[in-house]
Amino acid sequence: MMRSTLHTLGVPAVIAALVLLSPSPGAATFNYLYIEASEGNSSGGHAAIQFDDDIYHYQHVDSGLIRLFRQEKADFHFLYRYLQNRPLHQSRIEVSEDTLDLLKDQFKWQFLTQERQFKRLDDLHQDRLFIRHLLHRLTAEPAWLSTDAASVLRLKGVGLFYPEPGHRSQYTDAELARQQSLGIQSLRQKIEQRHGPGFLQSRRAQVEAQIKALPPSRWPALDSDSAGEKLPASLYSFSESYADSLTSLFAIEALLDARPLQSDALLLTHQPAFKISEAERRSLRQLRDDLETGLIKSIASKRPDWGYAVLVNLARYLALDVSLQSGYWAFIDDFADNSEWLRPDQYLEYQSQLRILIRDAGVSLQKIRQSAASRPRLSEAEYSRIEMAANRYSELLKSEQRRDFRYRGQQALPAKSIGFPAGPRPNLTKTQLATALSALDTHEHRLFETLKQSYRYDLITRNCVTELFRTIDQAMSAPFRTGDKPANPEALTIKESEKRLGGYVPTPYHFIPFVSYQAVQDRYRVLESRDLDSYRGIELAKLSARQNGLIATLRESNIVSSRLYQYNPDDALFVFFTDGSVPLRPLFGAVNTAAGIGQSVYGLFSWPLDAGKNLRSGATGILMSLPELFFFNMRKGSYKYLSFKQLTDAGLPDD
Repeated sequence: MMRSTLHTLGVPAVIAALVLLSPSPGAATFNYLYIEASEGNSSGGHAAIQFDDDIYHYQHVDSGLIRLFRQEKADFHFLYRYLQNRPLHQSRIEVSEDTLDLLKDQFKWQFLTQERQFKRLDDLHQDRLFIRHLLHRLTAEPAWLSTDAASVLRLKGVGLFYPEPGHRSQYTDAELARQQSLGIQSLRQKIEQRHGPGFLQSRRAQVEAQIKALPPSRWPALDSDSAGEKLPASLYSFSESYADSLTSLFAIEALLDARPLQSDALLLTHQPAFKISEAERRSLRQLRDDLETGLIKSIASKRPDWGYAVLVNLARYLALDVSLQSGYWAFIDDFADNSEWLRPDQYLEYQSQLRILIRDAGVSLQKIRQSAASRPRLSEAEYSRIEMAANRYSELLKSEQRRDFRYRGQQALPAKSIGFPAGPRPNLTKTQLATALSALDTHEHRLFETLKQSYRYDLITRNCVTELFRTIDQAMSAPFRTGDKPANPEALTIKESEKRLGGYVPTPYHFIPFVSYQAVQDRYRVLESRDLDSYRGIELAKLSARQNGLIATLRESNIVSSRLYQYNPDDALFVFFTDGSVPLRPLFGAVNTAAGIGQSVYGLFSWPLDAGKNLRSGATGILMSLPELFFFNMRKGSYKYLSFKQLTDAGLPDD
């Protein structure tokens, strides 16, 4: 049958068809993404570019600048399509391998360049606050600390063993604290056996001398190079070196004093689900021995941040010891200091959704534990994943007891911090500090102005779309940066874009996200385009397949009768979803505008009780609903308590 078909078509025709259907030699692809408009960040729509599992996108930040962010594919889809409930449109563009490398390198370089530039700005700000802090220590106001300084001048990891300055230490119980102290004493003896008697005292004196001799940083001028010729130099700031040295001093003191963990640093579990199996016991014993060996070595490390590493590993060492003695898992609290807290009045209406989160978190924890127990050796990275999952699960369980709990903020390494204490401090005079502060003020201002020239946000000329294409243009011009400067670099960039991408997208005319997406489809070498529905759209399709589609659509058209959406107070008040019926959109928009006006009027009277929350929400509702009068969809609603597993169960699009 096949031979007959080949004979009928002719061998040349078949060969030609195979050539056309097969991928081009050296061909590769990347994705251009358009996210529809909605209330919240990037409310007018958003754009991004995807290479494999990395997605780059520009966003406006509080400083008035625009920054490049990098997210994993799954996290990006969960944020926009699920939590923010926004449909996403994806075009896959074919390029050569070397063009793909040019684009990847340029976006990565731009991301790393901005990371260093903005870190330097943060470091300057922190140094300025630190010097002001030191100045006030030398004057009549030794207790001064602004709100900004209190949140910035922190010693990471020290809060695992020490309370905030001026507060008393809190311990879970006396017997547990005694056991931890004995464990540290045993560890201290092994340190002295390895490094000699008096080593810790000598190390303490060395660190104290370093702190007293610390000079203010010398800040060179920043060469803002957004084209990606070179990375800005990485510098070790004054406040950073002080914090590292003081953290090391606290680590030494914790070992010398055999100081137990603070009660809020240790998560104790006694539920049957947390009982340690024999396989886990062997793994935990081995990991505790590894941590002990690492601690003994790291106490003599020459790395500047060795103190934080010692505190974290010492805390985990004690948690493992408690686990092995009790037979139940114990973990270090790994939530960030600025984690999002929820009160019962904020989440009681969403108990059914929280139960799904609790179930999924419990299943995830069990899977990670089983996977780790099946391996011959438990690494610190695997233990960190178990620690994070356990913190998440335990924190969510508090919602069943109607307690305040942290909803987001767990991280790979515990970072419980305290504010800068009274001393020790660098031996600097008031004159030296005042001179350094004046220089810092000038340097910080100059740096911010330099960054504004490159990254100042503008709704039309410098937004999430224009910066994507500007970075693409920089990648296209990369081959011409070496050697003599071309007479017409813009013309060369356009020509190179046409050759490598299939066309050129001029940014002045395509700064609107959905317009840019259409331009990409028209001008670039697009292999395919896909429309990826939002969470509510996916669930509505499932509901319509099970029930009468018309009835389901009518019921889900508004927040009053909807079963798929429960009003989220983070959304400004609205009545109708306007992402469905286009002809009725202006009518629905009028009702939504009226709802915003009503909430604003109510907000005028409730101002003393809610600090203007209803008034602001009502004003936002009016602003978001007005475009719907002109057939432009905005009101989609958002979801706060979805489980990440709901995304993974639905599956991510193939690239």
